Parts: sequence; structure tokens; C-alpha cells
Amino acid sequence: MKRLRQFSLALLLCVPCIGGAKDLGVWGDVYPVQEQSMLSFIQGRLKQLEATGEMAQMQHDFKERVIENTLRPPPVEGLLTDTQPHTLWYDPTFTVQGDYADHQGTVFARQGDRINPLSHVGLGQTLYFLDADDPRQVAWMKAQTPPTLRYKVILTNGNIKTATQQLNTRIYFDQAGSLTQQLGIRYIPAVVTQEGDKLRIVSAPMQEGR
Repeated sequence: MKRLRQFSLALLLCVPCIGGAKDLGVWGDVYPVQEQSMLSFIQGRLKQLEATGEMAQMQHDFKERVIENTLRPPPVEGLLTDTQPHTLWYDPTFTVQGDYADHQGTVFARQGDRINPLSHVGLGQTLYFLDADDPRQVAWMKAQTPPTLRYKVILTNGNIKTATQQLNTRIYFDQAGSLTQQLGIRYIPAVVTQEGDKLRIVSAPMQEGR
């Protein structure tokens, strides 16, 4: 009986709280929960771009950028011209870091050996480095008579297609300056030839101003 009275008292105490509750209404806008998939969003955006013609323009711009970068790669930084010629020598000798053997197991190089590739395989060609945007260097190249039957023209700057038409030969480009850095070339235009077991690099003098 005592427990029943305690329960009744607790219920009476709670009734005013329940009776005093009010409907506060809706605060702010309420929207149904909708989640658009990323694929649907992309497809919708593509349709919009196609309808407005933006897609065709984007494709055209991308194509032009690819062509431009292909025909005119980023120039090699840090190269100079000078009114005086410069000569330097490149020795490709290196130290073998481990033993090397052919497919039959015959060791042809041991760790610590000093090897010069030019003693085994010659360069066999002349290399020309120049900036094709510099008319002086283009004129210099046109006047060259390669001392070897084979030669390569390697640009450090300029338009490959234009240089091909100007020099009437196949054109290469020193991407990221990998060759000029390895050979230690600082001045252009430069011509590289083999003499003995070294490479001789001579930069030609250029008159000041382009």
C-alpha cells in the first residue's frame, strides 16, 4: 500500500509538467533529405557544359595546350651566350658499384673498376645545342659543317616545328636540361665532339644583342 501511494504521488507531480507542454511550431525551413550521387552530379554538369558550348571550348583549349607544350617545351634555365668562346672537357669515366655479368655468367666488370664508356662505344656523331629563339644561334647552326656523318641538333629553347623548317633537319629538345647539366654546358650555342676517351665541348662566341 505504501508503494502504491508513492507511485500515485510521483504521477501527480509529473502531470503539471506534461500539461504545461506547448506546441512551439516549426523554427526555420525544413527540407526533405535528398542526396545526389556524385555520378549524377557529374553527368548533369557535363550535359550543361555541352549545351552551352563550354565543353567544346574546353576540349579545344586543352588540345592547344598539349600542342604548344609539345612543340615548345619549357626552356632550359641558366644557359648564357658570350662574346668569347669557351672550351671544356667531359670525362664519362665512372666507378662500378657492383659486379656485372653477361647472360652466360661471365663477369665483365667488378666492383671498384673504373670504366670509360667511350673506350668501348664511340659517340659516333656531333651534337649541337642552341636556342632556336635566338636568330644569331640559328644563323650559326646553318653555317655549320658537321665533322661526322651523323649529327643531332638539340634545342634548349624554341619551337621545334619552326626550327625544323629553318634548319631542314630533325630536331631534338633537351628536356629539363638533362644533357646540358650532365655535360656541364653553360654557354650556347655549343658543339660536342669526341676526342679520344673524352668529349670536347666548345661554345661559339655570339655578338652582343639579338
